[in-house]
Amino acid sequence: MSKAVPNPRVLPGAAGTGSTAARVGTASMLGTFIEFYDFTCYGFLVVYMAPLFFPASDRTTGILTSLGVYGVGYLARPLGALFFGRLGDRLGRRSVLIVTVIGMGGATTVMGLLPTYGTAGVAAPVLLVLVRMVQGFCAGGEIGGAATLVSESDGGRRRGRLQALIPLGSSLGVAVSPAVVGVLVTVLGTQDMERWGWRVPLLLSAAMTLAVVVYRVRLEDSPEFRSLAAAEAVERSPVRAALRGHWRMITVAAVLNLVVTTVLGVLVNYMSVYLLSVLHVPSMRVYWLSAVCLFLGASGFLVGGWWTDRFGRASAMLLGYGGCAALVFPLLYGMRGVASGGAWALVGAGALYVLSLAFAYAAAPAMYVTLTQAFPTRVRYTAVSFAYNAGAVAGGGLTPYLAARLTQSAGPRAAGWLVVAAAVTGVTVMSLLTSRGRQSAISGRGIDGDGTLNRITDTDN
Repeated sequence: MSKAVPNPRVLPGAAGTGSTAARVGTASMLGTFIEFYDFTCYGFLVVYMAPLFFPASDRTTGILTSLGVYGVGYLARPLGALFFGRLGDRLGRRSVLIVTVIGMGGATTVMGLLPTYGTAGVAAPVLLVLVRMVQGFCAGGEIGGAATLVSESDGGRRRGRLQALIPLGSSLGVAVSPAVVGVLVTVLGTQDMERWGWRVPLLLSAAMTLAVVVYRVRLEDSPEFRSLAAAEAVERSPVRAALRGHWRMITVAAVLNLVVTTVLGVLVNYMSVYLLSVLHVPSMRVYWLSAVCLFLGASGFLVGGWWTDRFGRASAMLLGYGGCAALVFPLLYGMRGVASGGAWALVGAGALYVLSLAFAYAAAPAMYVTLTQAFPTRVRYTAVSFAYNAGAVAGGGLTPYLAARLTQSAGPRAAGWLVVAAAVTGVTVMSLLTSRGRQSAISGRGIDGDGTLNRITDTDN
């Protein structure tokens, strides 16, 4: 039976300095860059990989099957979250984060070496599914660990801005993916891209992963965990302690991340498939439009981080999700003009896309701060990782598939209702959470009965 241990005081001299926090933030940003570069590459390569791994007479069927495999990677994330979360809470954050980034990059590299259906038959799609599961399993311990390490390395002075580096890294990874694919299509042409060029973006992950590992091995573990270890207060059963003692807050945090990943799943992961397969926009236009808009929209993370520190988390989410809900249908309608090739239509749709992404990204830092502040140090890696990935399974893993199905059955703009539903849910949950947190501060008890909810709202204005 695990022993409940309160958060120990940080040992004198253990508090993270500004330079240390900046290095940790940079390392975390690089790790999430790798994670989302790896995951997003598959989404942009689906149109090339689908006929090679899932040959079908109907092209749409092959693409839907490939998007289903995209979701398989997310199904393994909660298991990876529990596995790596337990190790991170017992052995330390830094060493586990080195393992997760190696696992993610290694799986992506292997994916680039897989035989196709024409060479290996049914073994090809089976191997693809297995590699996606390994990739998702390792990714399950990445963002939760990165957010934990960042939150424990700054002392709360710049929570929103430092946590913004984590989704900023993921956004840059998502933006670099179509840029790499676009360059390769330009250089190689469509035929060579279909034959072997699709492997190159996946194999590039090996070099990127090596660079991140070299950077991470130079870091120290977080001051809070080192204090915990020095006090011999490390939780012996962090998974059991987290799931038993904090299941309510884990559920709330998972819903918040489901909202974030649903919105981004439509705006990022599904948008390229929508443009390529539904509107039949030329692939080069799609890749470069996606890359440019994602790069420009990434500034929303920095704005959201500053806003969270200055005005609080509830208002950041209201700003972000309100903007997304207002813009998603004009965006989907405007994207139809991109197919006609008009310059003004392209500029207008691109501007709407940048604004939509910026609003969505502005809400993300608030969610990351909420995640890390919801749980005590001794179970933080486990709880944050599991909550994040439980929400990501439904939001990120299933959203592209659901969006494709809705488009197929109800029309080209039906996927916008997923964004609206997610936005309403996110604003409602965060508003109720903030309200209850302020009320519970009077009694000193939070949603888990130990002051947890008070920690969520202690910096909100």
